[in-house]
Amino acid sequence: MNIQLQNLTKKYGNTIVVDNLNLAVDSGEFLVVLGSSGSGKSTTLNMIAGLEIPTSGNVCFNEQVVNQVPPGKRDVAMVFQNYALYPHMTAYGNIAFPLKIRNDTDINLKVVKTAEMFGLGGLLQKHPKELSGGERQRVALARALVRNPQVFLMDEPLSNLDARLRLSARGELKTLQRKRNITTVYVTHDQVEALALADRIAIMDKGVLQQVSAPNDIYGKPHNTFIAGFIGTPPMNMANVTHCGDNRLAFGDATFTFPAPLPVKTNSILGIRPEKLTIAPAHTPAALPGVIEYIEYLGNEIISHVKLSPGITWYVRGAVEGVNVGDRVVLKFSPNDVHWFDPTTTTRIVF
Repeated sequence: MNIQLQNLTKKYGNTIVVDNLNLAVDSGEFLVVLGSSGSGKSTTLNMIAGLEIPTSGNVCFNEQVVNQVPPGKRDVAMVFQNYALYPHMTAYGNIAFPLKIRNDTDINLKVVKTAEMFGLGGLLQKHPKELSGGERQRVALARALVRNPQVFLMDEPLSNLDARLRLSARGELKTLQRKRNITTVYVTHDQVEALALADRIAIMDKGVLQQVSAPNDIYGKPHNTFIAGFIGTPPMNMANVTHCGDNRLAFGDATFTFPAPLPVKTNSILGIRPEKLTIAPAHTPAALPGVIEYIEYLGNEIISHVKLSPGITWYVRGAVEGVNVGDRVVLKFSPNDVHWFDPTTTTRIVF
């Protein structure tokens, strides 16, 4: 089933929570809606499910408007962050429940088969209080999938799991979705989760859709400075730069020679990812001068904090042996790795 959101708006009083949202989800696609708290992502999911009625605009399934279709008639399954399991029922009872209320056939076979997919075969007679957080989440997922819905909606379903279990659950979830080919809309505030799971990511901020793209384009070609700073850990380094003639740029009280003909001739915002920067000796030409302010050792990687100017500190993924805090260095980069943004609109400049 495909989903279309057409000029979708949701207001509570005078507060606009979702603002004129237009978004299409292809049949069988795994779309992740990513945003911070208050971005409108969960409200959007609730309108797709029928739990919230749009103030204006339409929710369409296969080109048919479903605004007035109740949740139980939309053939969608939803998984919440808090599991929402029935405490008086066993895992078996929780998984079987949606089949029983529909008077489905072969209930036992479907429950056992779905439970085995989630590694719950030996836990079916246990109650939720006897299960770990990860086991409860798997029961909730099994309950949602057991009746083979046309649309699968998930609202931060893995956020209560510990980091190790969350990693394995992501892999299981993606494999299962591909196997079943169920149209899936997954809401999260976790960018790592979004990048790992999504066929496409829709980023929202303050109720407004910012960009819809494949994960590699979201990371590599952000539409604006909000996305550039939101995606990536550490985020993209950015600075307002002033064109000083020829290939000279200035920001703050620092100036440097850009290592190629400048593609822009006016003031702009320059951005570059931390992994695209290299720390070099202070005398290296055509590079950004700075001072090592702090070095973070994170086990699997090192992040160097380089102060370029008062109020401007950039991140560099990696360090150089023998270079210590307080040392003067320069940052080298390829001109092809630089992103340019309009300082007025904050949108990406495309050449």
